[in-house]
Amino acid sequence: MNRSKIQAIVLAAGTSSRFKSETPKLLFTLCGQEMILYPLKMLQQLDIPVTLVVGHKKELLKRIIEQHAFSSLTYSEQKHQLGTGDAVASTASSWHAEHILVLNGDAPLVQSSMVEELIKEHMKSNVAVSFTMTHNNDPISSAGYGRVVIRDEQTSIVEARHFTGDFAVDCFVNAGIYLFRREFLKRFISSLAKHPGSQEIYLTDLIEIASKQKLGVATVNAPFDQVRGVNTLKELWAAEQIKRAEIIDACMQQGVRFGSVQSTHIDCDVTIGAGTSIGAGVQLFAGTRIGKGCTIGAYSCIKNSTLGDHVTIQPHVVMSDATIGDLSAIGPFAHIHGNTTIGNESVIGNFVEVTKSSIAHRTRIKHLSYIGNAHIGSDVNIGAGTVTCNYNGVTKNTTIIEDRAFIGSNNSLIAPVTIEQHAMTGAGSVITETVPSHALAIARAQQVNKEGYARRLRDSITVVAAVKSKTQ
Repeated sequence: MNRSKIQAIVLAAGTSSRFKSETPKLLFTLCGQEMILYPLKMLQQLDIPVTLVVGHKKELLKRIIEQHAFSSLTYSEQKHQLGTGDAVASTASSWHAEHILVLNGDAPLVQSSMVEELIKEHMKSNVAVSFTMTHNNDPISSAGYGRVVIRDEQTSIVEARHFTGDFAVDCFVNAGIYLFRREFLKRFISSLAKHPGSQEIYLTDLIEIASKQKLGVATVNAPFDQVRGVNTLKELWAAEQIKRAEIIDACMQQGVRFGSVQSTHIDCDVTIGAGTSIGAGVQLFAGTRIGKGCTIGAYSCIKNSTLGDHVTIQPHVVMSDATIGDLSAIGPFAHIHGNTTIGNESVIGNFVEVTKSSIAHRTRIKHLSYIGNAHIGSDVNIGAGTVTCNYNGVTKNTTIIEDRAFIGSNNSLIAPVTIEQHAMTGAGSVITETVPSHALAIARAQQVNKEGYARRLRDSITVVAAVKSKTQ
């Protein structure tokens, strides 16, 4: 197949009025990726150059698209919302290939194999236009789709708002994917007139023109779920369920087990190694990489993070922008974020928050601690209730804890401060200065016991309470 003879036009100029949102619908994410990126990436995979028709809030659309390295992508602006025919006509100055592929920007489930099949049929049939259609005689799910009507060997597409026939008879709908010969498009697109009802110019009228002129019309069939358009938030939800099911199916084929498929959220670029188990309610967001043999506990949320092999994530862990080494264990109820790195065989336990820190191998922070802006070495033990006091109200400061140090429970480490190798700190200490290697630091007030004072204190409190009660 000579794809150099084909160029694509992607229609993305609509106002998204049915989304009832100030954000263009094509910038809504579906499985972690903006909707407009799906057709653009698919066409890039096929090495087909693209002209993107923009209009409503075009700068927002361009800002997202230009964050990605799309080759052979140009823009064309549709200045007025006059329908699909006008949108394609607005790109006429960019037509250079022998065949023009047209598809909608709001069809994120279209697969490259489907486009390849259309191209193959178009070339084989040597027709003026080919298009994709799908069987659907359900008036509810197909309500917004044009109907393919074939009468007396002539083919036409009737837009949904104008169709008055029988859904069971005309049981195919238009998928919105067309391949035109450029010469046919040049000759006839200017002849399209505004529809008297909607005042829009329909690209679909070219199907009837080609058929009546006996210039040839070819069709290919595709499953409805792969050509679904997205015009409402409900349709976005339905499309996302289908895409997520595809992602989970691919993961399962690679040896990943899901405890509850129905409650799992997973984005399109997440990767998971074989032998990993994903618990109920887990959310895996864009940029996440999970190694082999891991366990991800129920209701954990992981975003843009990398987990090594055989990592255990207990339930209810929240993690973002983190790297976790092999054989480490996190949680439950831990929060790891801020470009934190945790080495191999380390343990970050119950109700521990770690941010903007690096932690080396075999270090344990098992209970109720806050670690921020810290560099912690290997084989360190951090006692329960330890806090790195990294913020002085103006700047963030760094805590350094070197290899094999031992931090007692309920320590406050006032940054900037360093705990050197093999050093220890006593429970309840407030550490403000460097603790030398092998030293023990105790920084707390001396305990004083006052004999019998507790009884006198309780009696005094009881008397005061009685007096207050009588005066009220």
